[in-house]
Amino acid sequence: MIDPIRIALPSKGHLYEGAVDLLKAAGYKVRRASDRQYEATIGGHPRFHVVFMRPTDIVIQVQEGRCHLGVTGMDVFAEHQAEATDAVVVEPDLGYGGCRLVVAVPESWIDVTHMLDLVDLTTEFKAAGKAFRVSTKYGTLTQAHFRRWGIYHYQIIHSEGALELHPTLEIADIIVDLTSSGTTLKDNRLREIEGGKVLDSAACLIGHAPTLRELVAEGDTGPLALLLDGLDGVRASDGQLLLEVAGGPEEGHQAAAVAAYLAQHGAQHVVRGEVWDERGRSCWRVTALVAAGRLTSYQRELMKLGARRVVGLPTRFLFDAEGPPSTFDRLREHLAPHPSR
Repeated sequence: MIDPIRIALPSKGHLYEGAVDLLKAAGYKVRRASDRQYEATIGGHPRFHVVFMRPTDIVIQVQEGRCHLGVTGMDVFAEHQAEATDAVVVEPDLGYGGCRLVVAVPESWIDVTHMLDLVDLTTEFKAAGKAFRVSTKYGTLTQAHFRRWGIYHYQIIHSEGALELHPTLEIADIIVDLTSSGTTLKDNRLREIEGGKVLDSAACLIGHAPTLRELVAEGDTGPLALLLDGLDGVRASDGQLLLEVAGGPEEGHQAAAVAAYLAQHGAQHVVRGEVWDERGRSCWRVTALVAAGRLTSYQRELMKLGARRVVGLPTRFLFDAEGPPSTFDRLREHLAPHPSR
């Protein structure tokens, strides 16, 4: 039996904050005394042991089996994937930290709008005896993307610093870096070019495959299954409200009208049934799942249709038998031995 089950989390930043919040929502509160403490426990789950480190180190430690699970950026994992043969992606998108890795050029390069323009430009640089310099901390991903576009004449400048300054300081001609809204690029007089998206990234959960096979073998009630099911339930419920609409007494046609209205306006899992009020009179109730931001746009029309009460309850967990397979089931299938054909 794997004990403790070691989970590696980023030591700081938005990847750390998002991971801790997600785990807490799933019932796995990380107990860390201070941000200088690099080990922690999870209340009520003694088999789990948490360690904190850089996102790049998380990939390495999971690959080597010192950590069994880890939260990192998909960009970081993809950059080191070739060496991480024993590390697998358990969940590619944990629902936060979304961004993309892009090729960005100076705004003043008005004739460079597409990756194909870089083919010509790098050829011109080579003919003039100059190196076309690309600053990035994602050398492997950059080389693979440039190769797909037939770009071979350039020099990678590896850097962990503020890459947006590199064209201005003449450290590099262009950069390949992460962006979410594009605001930082624009503020530094850079812009993304067409065909320049290298990768979509988000916070992801990775694991050490040999260890995961042992944990999967503990079954549906084992600690790995319970953790992954908890994360699934929290993520599925994000932004959803359980809507309860009640009316009556009697007037069953009102329930049908309410249910039809909700179904027509994007509500899911619309169910109607009979209930009784405090005086024992037959009344009706309709329940549904709705996007939290749409409840106020529903309530007036629901009242017009006969509702006496409209309640929106926050959902902490959501499990749907008709939804996609659970993360645990997908992982179990992925790790299962498949006979060669």
